[in-house]
Amino acid sequence: MGEQVGAMKPVERLLWKAGGSRRIPPAESLDRAIAALRRGELERICELKPFSPIYLIPTRPFLRAQAKRIRRVGARRVLEVAAGDGVLAESLAREAPDLEITASDSGAWERPAARMNARERRSLKRADIAGLALGPRVLRLEARAAIRKVKPDLVLAAWLPPGPLLARVLRSGAPWVLEIGAGSGVTGDIRCWRFEHEFCEELDRLGRCRLDGRKLHTRVTLYGPLGPAEPTLNA
Repeated sequence: MGEQVGAMKPVERLLWKAGGSRRIPPAESLDRAIAALRRGELERICELKPFSPIYLIPTRPFLRAQAKRIRRVGARRVLEVAAGDGVLAESLAREAPDLEITASDSGAWERPAARMNARERRSLKRADIAGLALGPRVLRLEARAAIRKVKPDLVLAAWLPPGPLLARVLRSGAPWVLEIGAGSGVTGDIRCWRFEHEFCEELDRLGRCRLDGRKLHTRVTLYGPLGPAEPTLNA
């Protein structure tokens, strides 16, 4: 038990500062620390610490490659929807100051129970679980309202919950959508592959998330400006 607690501490120090604000961890140090954890331990750390939960774990190599992909399609005005604490948008803005980046979130997951299923609400009833607190620079707007307001060249959507939200974003009129997820059933909706899309394998290799261990789980998909190939997709 003590050995495993000792393995958790380096991961926690890489993810959070002493006061609970997020760090952008060095990729190599993060991989070494994660390799020392038992299966599933990283997800528990990211969920159960008394800070805002973590889903995607940005590193500088990932941010640089992400900015390169965004520039490649000619986008300059970027909006992250469902941004939560806004760490991805904020860190991307620091890495790519030539891009105009805005973050938005509806605030729907500020209550911890809002992002849990019925089984989790029962089992974690007495646990001290943090809500998904919005960052100070995050616009409190639902995704489609934020898209109408900002009129971005590209929408960034990281770890959207499974269900209709991704399809709604894709139908919002934004020319490009860059979705960062971890597979259908965990994030997004595999049915959205009916829309014109391209898989970003160079980002998959660099992405890190709460599910990682011996296997990486990030999957990045770029949806283009041509719209749905099958307009009957339910949303």
